[in-house]
Amino acid sequence: MMGLLVVAPATLIPGRWATVGAIWLYCRAMTGWMALCGLNLLVRRLHVLPDTEPAVIASKHQSWGDGICLVSRHRELTYVIGDHMLKYPLVGWILTRAEAVVVDNAGGKRTNGGLDTGLQALQRSGRDVLIYPEGGLSEVGRKKRYRLGVYQLARVLNRPVIPVATNLGVFWPQQKWEFRPGLAIIEFLDPIYPGDDPKAFIAALETAIETRTAELVKAGRRGMG
Repeated sequence: MMGLLVVAPATLIPGRWATVGAIWLYCRAMTGWMALCGLNLLVRRLHVLPDTEPAVIASKHQSWGDGICLVSRHRELTYVIGDHMLKYPLVGWILTRAEAVVVDNAGGKRTNGGLDTGLQALQRSGRDVLIYPEGGLSEVGRKKRYRLGVYQLARVLNRPVIPVATNLGVFWPQQKWEFRPGLAIIEFLDPIYPGDDPKAFIAALETAIETRTAELVKAGRRGMG
């Protein structure tokens, strides 16, 4: 709630830049607060993001803090959100002002033209886009079905997909606002290019994210012990 109150005034300024800047400042402040609480953040291999073209960033989603931590290190991200977020008036307004891409949370279908509008804005702007392939939070050590939305997004935009593994959920459990001391890692993995076989692409993406995430979770738990 505090974050919403901090960011909301920026939405009154025309354009996207003020809202995005306020979100980024809030995210930076949050990672600073994490460090004060003994939870440090290490983002690895940002260099795999292409220099010459934008990418689709497909991340494991274990914690409310995933987006906060990613945005703190990558200000100019566009977010793919489920339309269920729009039922929270202030949240929906802020994300709309940030030009988030809205999809049907039930299956990645168009939501009142929001997907088409968001894709057009992405193509014009050339910004990287963040999506959670599982469509929501999953507990540490578990996974949900990987959806085809990430493949469709990458194909339409003609972009590589950068998988992201993490163990943040070990230290910032799901929907809780409490931190466990340690070193949380977010790691960018090698690009995967969407070919003509969506099932093969999803299988490769899931293997890359889940395999590395399991390794990071194991290391994180070992470090806590």
